[in-house]
Amino acid sequence: MTEKIIMDRQLFKKPFKQTDNVILPCPTCKGLSLKLDNTKFYAFDTALSRKIQESEEDWDFDWLSSVFTAVFICSNGACGEHVICSGTGFVDWEAEPNEHGELEQQYYCYYSPKTFIPPINFFNIPEKCPNSVKEPLIEAFSLTLQSSGSAANKVRAAIENLLTEFGVARNSRKNNKLHRLSLDARIAKAKNKNANLGDLEDILYAIKWLGNAGSHGNSEITIDDVFDAYELMSHLLNELYQSKAEINKLAKAIRKRKGPVKK
Repeated sequence: MTEKIIMDRQLFKKPFKQTDNVILPCPTCKGLSLKLDNTKFYAFDTALSRKIQESEEDWDFDWLSSVFTAVFICSNGACGEHVICSGTGFVDWEAEPNEHGELEQQYYCYYSPKTFIPPINFFNIPEKCPNSVKEPLIEAFSLTLQSSGSAANKVRAAIENLLTEFGVARNSRKNNKLHRLSLDARIAKAKNKNANLGDLEDILYAIKWLGNAGSHGNSEITIDDVFDAYELMSHLLNELYQSKAEINKLAKAIRKRKGPVKK
């Protein structure tokens, strides 16, 4: 069993410079051990940026944009996973002191990841979680930085499958015809199938509403909303698929070590 990754939203919301010491959670060993390999980092100006530099005499650096690909490698010797990352870049400045102590504008390239292959896991899914729930969550992880709405909708799909795993019907029969039950109706029935689901009802409804918002074409759902859904989903799955004894054992081991437990 691995320690729970505590999600740092800012790590994924904030663009990085190539010189930053970026460390991400490894999707394979689940450790916070994924580091940028600067020898496998490639950035290219967009066609528009090249045109600006060729045709505009007074262009500014912050007009420029780029695309990039990079490789992150897990520093855990027992893992060594390689993760491909791609995204977009832009130029901006920071005020930094020169040799005389005066502040000057220094321009840097910043990069915003959009995809990771294999996908970064934004929280650890318990080992006992069924594949029907796990798979849409992995799809959500892969979409998070590209389309917040699509990611939230995948988390909603995971909730639908979770209820099915606990025997909550997807359909009802009326006048000899099958009618699909709404997720609202299924959540209301869940407490009759499992007492824990009843205790977690507020979380189920909250994820449903976030997923509903992600389904709308004009959705204003943000990456923070998706991370809210992940926080809720992580708690939900740990309550359902992680025994209290396992959690307490892990907590004691981390406390004793005063840091992550080596696997």
